[in-house]
Amino acid sequence: MNFNLPVEANDYVKSLVAQGRYQSEEEAVIEGIRLLKGREELRAKIAVGVSQLDHSESFDELTVFADVEEEIRRAESSGNQG
Repeated sequence: MNFNLPVEANDYVKSLVAQGRYQSEEEAVIEGIRLLKGREELRAKIAVGVSQLDHSESFDELTVFADVEEEIRRAESSGNQG
C-alpha cells in the first residue's frame, strides 16, 4: 500500500524517527495503526456495555469485585502448588 501523508503528519512521523522513538517511518505508522485498531476494539466493547446497560444486563460493583477477588485467590493458590 502506497499513500502520501499530509505534510503535518509526514513531518511528525519523521520527527519521531529523528528522536529515536522509532527505527523507521514505517514502524511509526504501523504503531499508529495498532493504536487505532485498539481504539476501535475499545469502542466496540463500550457499545456492547452500553447495550447491556440499556437492557438492564449489569452487575453491581460489589459482585464484580467479589468475583475478581475470587479469581485472584484461585490464581494465587494454583501458582503456589508448583
